[in-house]
Amino acid sequence: MATVIFIKEGRQNRSAMRAVINYCQQEYKIFDSKSKRRLVSGVNSDGDNAYREFMATKKVYGKDNGIFFYHYAQSFSPTEKITPEQAHEIALEFAEKAWAGHEVLVTTHCDAAHIHSHFVINSVGFESGMKLRQSPSTLKKLRKLSDEICLSHGLSVLQPYDGGGKRMSTREYRARMKGESWKQKLANDIDKAMEFSSSKDEFIRSMSILGYHMTWTDERKYLTFHCPNGKSCRDIKLHDEKYLKDNIERELHQREFPSGEKLPTGWEDSCELYEQHLRERALSKAGMQRTADSYSDIGSGVSSLVGAISKIVDNDSEDPDERRKRIEADENDSALGTVLGLGIGMITSAAADSQEETLNQEPDFEQEEHKTREEILHEIFGADDYDYDNYDDSEDEDEDEGFSMTL
Repeated sequence: MATVIFIKEGRQNRSAMRAVINYCQQEYKIFDSKSKRRLVSGVNSDGDNAYREFMATKKVYGKDNGIFFYHYAQSFSPTEKITPEQAHEIALEFAEKAWAGHEVLVTTHCDAAHIHSHFVINSVGFESGMKLRQSPSTLKKLRKLSDEICLSHGLSVLQPYDGGGKRMSTREYRARMKGESWKQKLANDIDKAMEFSSSKDEFIRSMSILGYHMTWTDERKYLTFHCPNGKSCRDIKLHDEKYLKDNIERELHQREFPSGEKLPTGWEDSCELYEQHLRERALSKAGMQRTADSYSDIGSGVSSLVGAISKIVDNDSEDPDERRKRIEADENDSALGTVLGLGIGMITSAAADSQEETLNQEPDFEQEEHKTREEILHEIFGADDYDYDNYDDSEDEDEDEGFSMTL
């Protein structure tokens, strides 16, 4: 998914503008080792000479004061399958449509897990000489434009949230861009837990394995998640309707009683993964049953062999000479018979022990269903994947939601 944020700069002068441009053009950040290309470009300007061109335009129109520049960033999720070169091309397309008539420096940084592009915009238009105007709705429009471009390239975007509640703050967007948002981590963990849950109890158990506990009662309208980093979050603040209490409850109810009417909940993709998990578990059980049956076949074969040997009888009707020869043959074969009997006994004992061990190992899937699920969750969500030191504990829930700059 791609996000766009506005980076508010505390200082507005030529030195501050030069510092931001130099930061965006750092060689180790902009060099793409795969394409062997420096990802620095300009819209209506030469990217490498952005500072000089910005200042030249300002002096031509006598507007080298006030607001000098604006700074934005477009970031992609670390899970997005996109190359730095592709991200740079998307950034150029975005800049051309977003700030027509203005000089824009576009650089793409590929030194972090999340590929992101920076935009430094000259506040003075090179054609009209007019200064760029911003409003509280500017960021919303830019995000919509970014989503349209990303979708046209087959990339994912953040889903719009229309369920009410607090809007996503600039700080939260910035944290998501860096991959440091604890709320995004919570949302990802809920997604994973839902892949292995078919009831409320199973979902609570899965979240507990991941280190969360919840306040979930019929009397409360909202579901509250208490995170391992000590923070708490209501479902309404996760910016997606599928995380709301009603939708989670409805989805789990439909999984527990699949014969009922299916209602849209937003968890359709997760439900497909859960059903795939059930199919894999059924195949595993069938394989264990086939192994147990194979040991039963060995036992049957040994029993048949013992029965055939037991059919050797003494025939009193034979003449004395034949009887003597038969007795000598029986005596010669007695040792072989003893060895054969011992061997059959050992095979029978081993088969019985193996069969008993297999049957003892075969789980009662009705009684140990939760245990198997927990083991799977532990295997998938290993402790190493959950470094809670990466949570962004500095987030301020009361931060101002918008910004307004008009000059």
